Amino acid sequence: MSTINRSTQLPIDECEEWIWDTLDSTKDSGFEYIKDGIREFLIFYTNDFFADAKAIEKIRKTTGMMLVQMSTHNGYAQLWFGRYMLEKDIKFRRF
Repeated sequence: MSTINRSTQLPIDECEEWIWDTLDSTKDSGFEYIKDGIREFLIFYTNDFFADAKAIEKIRKTTGMMLVQMSTHNGYAQLWFGRYMLEKDIKFRRF
């Protein structure tokens, strides 16, 4: 997903702040955090989004999170940013 040096990965809460600042979206917005095995995702919902390739690239370079999916419906945008988790943060269930 991302080519950033994984040993210098920002904590997920800082990624969330960077993405909000870069998207500059404050109206009717929200987000979710999801872990899926070895990946983690921040999903942003907003009705105030303008697609800007430079902003998406800035997010990737700063946070290591890539835009992996974007969808729109009735004026709302859903943006999925994802990255691989650091090995120390991956927790496997033992059966």
